[in-house]
Amino acid sequence: MNHLSGLDATFLHMETPEMPMHVGSLNVLDLPKGYKGEFYEDAKAFMASRIHLADVFTRKLALMPFDLSNPVWVDDDDVDLDYHVRHITLPKPGTNRQLQQYVARMHSTLLDRSRPLWEFFIIDGLQSGQVALYTKVHHAGIDGQAGVALGKAIFDLEATGRQIRPPRAKARSNSYQLGMAELASAAVRNTVQQYVKLFKMAPAIGKVLGSLARPEEKAVEKTLKEAPKRFDLFAPRTPFNVSITNQRTFAGRTIPLAETKAIAKHFGVTLNDVVMATVSGALRKY
Repeated sequence: MNHLSGLDATFLHMETPEMPMHVGSLNVLDLPKGYKGEFYEDAKAFMASRIHLADVFTRKLALMPFDLSNPVWVDDDDVDLDYHVRHITLPKPGTNRQLQQYVARMHSTLLDRSRPLWEFFIIDGLQSGQVALYTKVHHAGIDGQAGVALGKAIFDLEATGRQIRPPRAKARSNSYQLGMAELASAAVRNTVQQYVKLFKMAPAIGKVLGSLARPEEKAVEKTLKEAPKRFDLFAPRTPFNVSITNQRTFAGRTIPLAETKAIAKHFGVTLNDVVMATVSGALRKY
């Protein structure tokens, strides 16, 4: 049993049908040359052999009694892969546009909180003969570090694959259920720990707030001079500044990886920086 951090719990509390808090990715894969198998069944068996490599696959939420504290993660030893790994065949002709429309539709629905917070979709029927893997994972269960662990669990760097050790036996079987008293006790302990942590951080927080409350006079004068004479109370009218719904739109573009790496190296930034700058520039010009 592991308590969610305040940030992770925030993703749960803020979630609505109009504003899902999961993240997704789409991978379009080439099948091995001469492959004749059933890719969906093979992919599901592949996942079954690796599901223990990343915690996000095998844990689910348990609510605290009377909401005394944030929910906790508990192990789910009976993950239903038939539910979590889905199979979709695109109708003919199986264009990229059709694929993107399916991904947008799947991304608009909430994850089931009674199960581990992830879903994979194996999509075939593509005009190119490739297959697609769309992954959907709740942000409460995945951050940058967990995302790396998930990627390492799914993908291998070599075509031959790697040997995966079976999972270690757990002390508790899947028939074990946390009782009300145990959950309540854990909630109280966690709440007390959070207050103790906040109390210890109070002096440091006070120093930061004090420094912000006493800015240098020159900095204040400069800020006032550079401030705009009028402020717009409303954002400009664009296709994006509208009331949000549960509908999503997805589109993809292909950019040369070698060229992107060269740009990143030239400016001394990361590959992610180049992608973010490209996307933000495209949005400004839209």
